[in-house]
Amino acid sequence: MKQKKIKGRQTICASCGGQLAEKDAYTCVCTSCGRSYYISADRAHKISVRLSAGKMILICSLAAIAVTGAAVAGYQYYTGRLVQSASRFCVAFRDFLMEVYEKPVAEIQEEDLRKIKYLKIEKDKEYMFTYSFEDYYDYRDEDAFGQTLRTISVDAPRDDFSPTNIQYFTGLTKLELYTDVWENYVLPEENQLRSIYCLDGLSKYGTPQFFTRVNPDTLEEVAIMEAGELKDFSFMEDLKGVHTCLLHKAVLKNGEMFEGFDDLERLILYQVEMDEEDAAVIVEGILSLPSLEYFHIEGKTAWYITEEQWEKWRELYDGKIVLSRD
Repeated sequence: MKQKKIKGRQTICASCGGQLAEKDAYTCVCTSCGRSYYISADRAHKISVRLSAGKMILICSLAAIAVTGAAVAGYQYYTGRLVQSASRFCVAFRDFLMEVYEKPVAEIQEEDLRKIKYLKIEKDKEYMFTYSFEDYYDYRDEDAFGQTLRTISVDAPRDDFSPTNIQYFTGLTKLELYTDVWENYVLPEENQLRSIYCLDGLSKYGTPQFFTRVNPDTLEEVAIMEAGELKDFSFMEDLKGVHTCLLHKAVLKNGEMFEGFDDLERLILYQVEMDEEDAAVIVEGILSLPSLEYFHIEGKTAWYITEEQWEKWRELYDGKIVLSRD
């Protein structure tokens, strides 16, 4: 078709940018892509797309398919998220959470889990979850905080308990774990934990996967109990910022594990084991920590230290460190 200039009217194709040419008094066509345009009868020089009935039906069909596809994809995404949300919890945690929030576990969101500030898990015949939505550190009175606690018991076998589920409780400030295999627990990647108590299940190779996620800016207190089988204390590197440390039944060959604990203010050693000839040297090294204010040792090891040595330390650290032994 011979191209003509359309005086006073649009001359560029909106689809491909090609030139428009008059086909007749009421129609223009793009010389590049062949798209047809209709010139309004009022001669206001407006050009609009003219579509055939077949093209209109095709477009409507495609639009309907797109809407249906989006709806199906959205539903699958939503239900997939629900399934994923539910499946991340083991049976024991699932039953605990459904009773706490009184709704299906798939509907429990991150903001719900973030509300739990205190959590203690114990294992006897059943798993016992003691929790609070209140921050332990907002209460000066233990009895007052105790009024905020609730306990839920879940009857589940060990295979239905997964310690990795702890990672979803991002709002915790105090955590107590009195179950087996606590070294397999996984802390949240981002947490505000100020206190961690652990009992039993400590492998002799240490627990790097657990303590590497502590928050050094918030963690203040750590208690490790039933640590008699522990052979590797390398994980202590992650705890150097704590102010209070309690060790129970640990075997101490030397005091090197406390090197670099410059912020440590309170150290309690319950029934720890040391060689009799090394006990005084180990304790003396501990007492030299710059921030130490209170030291307590209990058990037979405490009496490996002579009365004369103990009195010497009392005089040396009088007014700086409170010394206590049983």
